[in-house]
Amino acid sequence: MSGQNRFAPPTSGQQTIKRGDLLRQLQRAGLRRLTTIVAPAGYGKTSLAAQWYKLLKEEGVSLCWASLDAEHMDQATFLLALIDALEPLLAEDGGDAGNLPASALLSVLATRLRKLEGPVIVFLDDYHFAQTDATEALMAKILADPSLSHVKLVLVTRSPPRFPLSALRLSGEFKQFGIAELGFSDSEAREFFACKGIHLTEEQVGSFNRRTEGWAVALQMVSLLVSEVDEGYSILASFDGGSADMGSYLSEQVFEHLPEDIRLFLIETAALPAFNRGLLEAVLEGGARAGLIERLNQHALPVTLLAGPGNWMRYHPVFNAFLKETASRRGVDAKRTLNRAARWFEAQGDIERAVQHALLADDANLAARIVETAGGWRRIYATTRGGATLFQALSGRAAEIDLGRFPLATLGLAIFCAKAAQLDAANHYIAIAERAVVADETLAKDLRVVRILMALYMDRWASAADLSALEDDLQRPDGVELIHRALALNMLSYNFLIRSELDRALHYGQLAIRAFRDGGADFGAMHLYTHVGQASFLSGDCASAISAYDQLIREAQTNIGPGSDLDAVGQVLKAELLSIRGDTEAAAETLGWALPHLERHDTWFDLLAAGFMAEQRILRMRGDHLAAHAAMDRVRAVARRRGFDRLIRLVDGERALLLLASGDLDQAIRHAEANGFGAQAEASDRANALSIHLRGVTPSLFWTRAYLALGEPSKARDVFNRLITRQAQRPHTLRAIELELIEIGLLTAEGRADLAATHLSDLVLTMPLADYRTLLHLEHAVRLADLRVLADHPAVADITRKRLESLLVVADEAQHASAGEDMSGFTSRERKVMELLSAGLSNKEIGRALKLSDNTIKFHLRNIFAKLNVSTRTAAVSVARDKGILSR
Repeated sequence: MSGQNRFAPPTSGQQTIKRGDLLRQLQRAGLRRLTTIVAPAGYGKTSLAAQWYKLLKEEGVSLCWASLDAEHMDQATFLLALIDALEPLLAEDGGDAGNLPASALLSVLATRLRKLEGPVIVFLDDYHFAQTDATEALMAKILADPSLSHVKLVLVTRSPPRFPLSALRLSGEFKQFGIAELGFSDSEAREFFACKGIHLTEEQVGSFNRRTEGWAVALQMVSLLVSEVDEGYSILASFDGGSADMGSYLSEQVFEHLPEDIRLFLIETAALPAFNRGLLEAVLEGGARAGLIERLNQHALPVTLLAGPGNWMRYHPVFNAFLKETASRRGVDAKRTLNRAARWFEAQGDIERAVQHALLADDANLAARIVETAGGWRRIYATTRGGATLFQALSGRAAEIDLGRFPLATLGLAIFCAKAAQLDAANHYIAIAERAVVADETLAKDLRVVRILMALYMDRWASAADLSALEDDLQRPDGVELIHRALALNMLSYNFLIRSELDRALHYGQLAIRAFRDGGADFGAMHLYTHVGQASFLSGDCASAISAYDQLIREAQTNIGPGSDLDAVGQVLKAELLSIRGDTEAAAETLGWALPHLERHDTWFDLLAAGFMAEQRILRMRGDHLAAHAAMDRVRAVARRRGFDRLIRLVDGERALLLLASGDLDQAIRHAEANGFGAQAEASDRANALSIHLRGVTPSLFWTRAYLALGEPSKARDVFNRLITRQAQRPHTLRAIELELIEIGLLTAEGRADLAATHLSDLVLTMPLADYRTLLHLEHAVRLADLRVLADHPAVADITRKRLESLLVVADEAQHASAGEDMSGFTSRERKVMELLSAGLSNKEIGRALKLSDNTIKFHLRNIFAKLNVSTRTAAVSVARDKGILSR
């Protein structure tokens, strides 16, 4: 205490800024009988207390300050320090009490405190230096004395008080501020650096503050280093407890003052990301040494108690880095500790943390063995979130693993890579697993179901023999545990879906959901809603489809989080349904973020196909053919990148149809001929099998429409009739509506109005057109005007006519809306977005002005950029002004 008044707070220190947020917390907490500010060295406890002291003094509160050190461990000297601190508050001279025994000094202190009116706040700084059983007993007596209820104590200390606190807690007279509260917020850290003349970006401060968790001494150390070194700003990225200056501080101020057994405990456990007593008993070989965990709190070490069950703790990151560096210098075998921890976590059933510790121990084979024993690939579908992170960790260390010894884990790596669109790597792991499972029938079943799953991600068709073998596996359950069974049912559901065997797809889908649920694998069950929903949608049951998609979205957002892959899957499939029902704005809102997400992340062909078709319907309903072509370019590039040949074909067919709908017949036919939709392809049974082409156009469907547009109905009829007669099974509902509308267009072109009216009447009465009304608007083979004429035909009953009129009114409104847009090809919404863009508003500001989400604004901007053939916001505004779309 040399050179400083121990009875006044310090006027300078390592922090120079006011802790506004924390001071407000102290003020809100109010004056309690006991307030403690507890944290290890370097957290700015004294500085905070001094700022609070100053604030209270300005408010006229009676208060005093005593800075303690080791000489105050004796009861008498401790009490004398408190008595001396009170003197400025007393009107008369307190008199000499230096020769009195401790009991008399306590009486003197109490007497003098009672003379003071109103609340009196006593700050005891560095209380831990004086903290002994004897001084703690004195504190307990002062707090228990009802005549001293106006006295409020503030203890600034590295270790919490050990005297009884339960009575104070129950009466609301105790408040503690610890590490969590004392850490600097990002805004406080920015202010701190600014006061030092150090100008850092928000990103630099945020990153550094996250790593140091706002530890005041770390901020102070870095501020000095940055100002003293020419390349100082590079220090921010690498600063931790292993740096020389920080290490010296921690060694001198914290580590060297500890008992030897605590120091040894710290360096032996430094490698552990977190620990509790159970783990320590396993890695330290004995409950006695593990019991040292109970003493950490006594030494005010920077240890954080983690939320949740188990009483888990961890060291502060900066302190932990220092301990690891110290352990390394002293030759402590961290790998041995981590290896033991991995085996302990495995025994507890915590596979993720077991693998984490095995990899930290540089034992990748142990990590693979843990995953293998825990089910291998099945872990991907386990729990509510899935186990992809396990295989992400393994994939980064795969070169160190003897994969042939762990075929189930290797199959998991194949699935993980396929989900990440790393198809070459997935095939590599499948090949390794194939060599490993030779002559093992149980493992062969695992290989079979995973291989069929790979076909989904690689856009290949599983053969009928593969599916038959899968069904046989389910009939012979030996070696097929619950998650395996669930995935097999999943694959059957999907493969029957893409073959238009919708009843079987629904049947196996429901069985798979139950199997995944029974196995505790909600993550796996969520995938089935994609198959069940699509089967319902294609069957004409939109209510069940919406229910399945909403269930998927709810579970994905609850179990994984909004914006996850499965959330995006549900949103895209729902958007497909909304777009075909005519709810184009709602569909666009959803697709704005979900479709780009799927284009970048875990997905397979039919999900991208659903999103692509939904986007095309939205743009065509708006009459925005330019943006539709731009969207095709984007999706075709995605298909090429992911190796989805069917998606490329879908895009090419829809482009030919879009050119046809635009009236560019020659270009449509040239494009069709050049991209596999030429007249010769009309003769191919597989290319025109509607049961395996769930979405989009086939060569026969294109040429039927093309011949109608060319005014050659007889040729169109020949092509169409061949298409119908070659189908081996009944088309799904969407196809059935599409085919019936083409038939009506053909009959109209042939002059057979009576029969066309009859077909129209049957269509209205037998099909759920209200859920698929967009087809009325977009079917090029028959125009809305023709449908309206047919609706007035005598062959159409009044009730049918009224129902049809309601559907045609909706379609007319969509048509008029697109016709009424600005002649430049921009919708009114896009023009509003451009006007706000030209005013310099950000996406968020535009969204707030138009009451739209950020993702919807991005969707509109993408369309605007495509129409203007630009790639930046500035260019879009400039070109729009040049074209007269925006005023200057």
